[in-house]
Amino acid sequence: MTQISQTNNVVSHQILEQLNVAVFLLDAHGCIRFCNQSAAMLFAQNKKKIQGQSFWQTLIYHTFPQAQLDDIWSYGRSFSDSDVEMVFPDGRHIVAEVTADQADVDGETLCLLQIRQNDNLRKINRENTQKHHISASRHLIRGLAHEIKNPLGGIRGAAQLLSRSLESEELKEFTQLIIEQSDRLRDLVDRLLGPNTPPKRMATNIHVVLERVYSLLKLDKPPSLVIERDYDPSLPDTVFDPNQVEQAVLNIAKNAVQALSEHLKTQGPEYKPILILKTRFAGSKVMHQTRFKQVLMISIMDNGPGISEELKSTIFYPMVTNKSDGNGLGLSISQTLIDQHQGSIEVESWPGQTEFSIYLPVIKDSEGNDK
Repeated sequence: MTQISQTNNVVSHQILEQLNVAVFLLDAHGCIRFCNQSAAMLFAQNKKKIQGQSFWQTLIYHTFPQAQLDDIWSYGRSFSDSDVEMVFPDGRHIVAEVTADQADVDGETLCLLQIRQNDNLRKINRENTQKHHISASRHLIRGLAHEIKNPLGGIRGAAQLLSRSLESEELKEFTQLIIEQSDRLRDLVDRLLGPNTPPKRMATNIHVVLERVYSLLKLDKPPSLVIERDYDPSLPDTVFDPNQVEQAVLNIAKNAVQALSEHLKTQGPEYKPILILKTRFAGSKVMHQTRFKQVLMISIMDNGPGISEELKSTIFYPMVTNKSDGNGLGLSISQTLIDQHQGSIEVESWPGQTEFSIYLPVIKDSEGNDK
């Protein structure tokens, strides 16, 4: 237990103010008795205003291990967690390393809570791990797809030959069924193999593509679902394949519409499903080991149930889905299409909000040399 006496209380607070890590002192009810300047900056609030508030009411979502926090008061056990999610009222979402311990301040037992953001390191590690696993799974599935496609063509051809030698229309119906199911499997295998044509690049404004996506989404959505557009009109034209980028955005947006439609069935009349298509400049960004000076960001945001924890780390893997009627290829194909444009896709999700962000480099010539 950390002991802070009245004599060195002022000195201790001065030391805490110099730390880059956010430090809180909480009482047993979760009330913030003290926080340093780093903590106030983390919560984007005035330091005097935040002290006295309930720590838990300053967050709209978190994954703090509540049982371990209770053990601090019951048994004096400290704990550390390197993967705690926090969502603030202004919409910011962070992942942080959290350490908690008992502290005796002027004879009162408090919780000394330290929070250090580790978003960047976590994101880099997660992206590297995902790229490795996704690449390996794609190679495996492409190999299997080729092995399936070859005999599938033989089955279809044999069914056609058999159909020509049959006189019974009833028997011909069975051979036609074999042909139709073979074609369905062939289409699925083609999707597993992914896009087999290089991008047909041309100078295009991203909003032209998004307007086509917007028009398609309006045709097949629940009446109560509102689709909002939040575009930055200053974004320049850039060179990309408009059809491929449209397909990538549409796959993600359709998933969002389906998630909102399912969520709508379980919510009360006060729930208003919203899907937002948003564009912004993202400044410079490193993608595929190259730093691009100008990058566009396309965000697809919704206020649905969020992505389940068990799917978050594998959501871009082929054949991974939680839909009973889905094949798990939409997001995998979207990532492949964006990768072909030297771009990237990132996702942040928690209950009440999911945001997919597509990053595309601004390229002014067909060779893609403007980086």
